[in-house]
Amino acid sequence: MNLFRTLTIACSALAGLGLSSCLSAPDYPVVPAIDFKSVDMVVVPTGTLTAIDTLKFSVDFRDGDGDLGLSDDDIKVAPFNATTGGFNNRGYAYNYSIQPYKRNGNAGNYTYTKFVNAGGVEGEYNGRFLHLEKEGSRPAPLKGTLTYALPLSVDGAPFYPGDTFRFEITIMDRALNRSNTVTTTDVTLKGAK
Repeated sequence: MNLFRTLTIACSALAGLGLSSCLSAPDYPVVPAIDFKSVDMVVVPTGTLTAIDTLKFSVDFRDGDGDLGLSDDDIKVAPFNATTGGFNNRGYAYNYSIQPYKRNGNAGNYTYTKFVNAGGVEGEYNGRFLHLEKEGSRPAPLKGTLTYALPLSVDGAPFYPGDTFRFEITIMDRALNRSNTVTTTDVTLKGAK
């Protein structure tokens, strides 16, 4: 993951040049904002032990106070240890929401249907990403690219090779602020070779 951390830079005099300058931190809202960057499918060849096909989602993000990510310790305490609330009412331990939509129809006449697992449970593909700021750092604006990997079995249960999906993605910070929702481009699933 490539992260660019913006920090407040103290004003200093440039004695040799006789100049002074001051760089200030960007003024991002404390509610995270994301922009879709890419979605890629990584197919693992048949016969590879313990490997599984993976969808890799990348979003660019901005957050005014940098409170993005949840550690293993965070999810042991309230509100992150709750089993309700959050995305799809599955608790606050999930800070990365992925909602698949399956494409149906013929070229030029596509529709997209919300995809849920066989038991009708929404949010099965939600996940968690770890802290993005440096440990012990003070609240400060944070900007970068977040890449999230979703393991996916394209074996016919419930994903079939040739199925085409797009995904809606939202992230949440530790103050429980939800970002905007972005929609990926279409991705056609491929089975192992």
